[in-house]
Amino acid sequence: MARGNIYQNINKSIHRYCHYGNTSGKCNGYFQMASSGVIHLLKTLRDKHHLEYDKLAEYAILWLSYKLNAKLKDKLTDLNEFYAKYIVNNNSYNDKINGDDNMTYKKIIDTNKDLLDIKELSKFNFPFHILFYLNYVYHDERLFCDKYSGYAKTFVSKFEELNKSSKNIEGSSYTKLLSTLSDDYKNLKKKYHDNNKCTNFPSLPELTPQKSVAQNTVVTPAQISVEKSVEISGKVSVQHTALIPEVTSSSSSISTTLIPALSIVSIIPVFLGIAYKTIFKKKIKKSKEENET
Repeated sequence: MARGNIYQNINKSIHRYCHYGNTSGKCNGYFQMASSGVIHLLKTLRDKHHLEYDKLAEYAILWLSYKLNAKLKDKLTDLNEFYAKYIVNNNSYNDKINGDDNMTYKKIIDTNKDLLDIKELSKFNFPFHILFYLNYVYHDERLFCDKYSGYAKTFVSKFEELNKSSKNIEGSSYTKLLSTLSDDYKNLKKKYHDNNKCTNFPSLPELTPQKSVAQNTVVTPAQISVEKSVEISGKVSVQHTALIPEVTSSSSSISTTLIPALSIVSIIPVFLGIAYKTIFKKKIKKSKEENET
């Protein structure tokens, strides 16, 4: 099949999932395309790779964050706002993903909707980008050790930055996402070693999540009681000391296979654009030059 025909057929699939109000079958603008693209992704992963619903949700949300941040103008990076405008209002999300149960596309997203609240989610875009590139864009090509080891080194560098963040707290969604990236990279490293005896992929540092505030703090009776002190003037002042631990969100773990090996013709043209490889190579080259200087 000619490449142009492939792109045309995929575009038809994407538009099929746009259904706003009384209008269906035609997406209007970038964000509606992104919304229907999520459905196309969910359906493809479910049909071809039989992923569980919670894993589908986590994968879709991470991809959506990447896609929204890739838009250069008129950005909409607030995932909760996008959810309200382009998921809730897209009637195609009310369709069942399978005919044998009541699970709809919206319910799938809702299984891990708390991930939409992670403000640092965009920081995972670049390492996600690299894993996607190596596991998906070139998954059906030869595993060139020397050619791709530079990407691996860049991934490790970005991972180290995320690992050192103050947001890396035990039990947080941030840390669970970081753990997923770690597992996926280790699987990728093993694949290159097993198939091509590649030894150029550096190892990742161990995850070093910080203890939560609640774990680090010992609450004393004085901190939870009302302290009274008598001022020199004879007036009594009451000081209330309240210890409020930081609350961290929790969610089920991301799929241990963040980037399943999808068919190269199924999603790439719409999701990443025809110039994906060229843009990515430039970004990696720039990052490598910065690391070497």
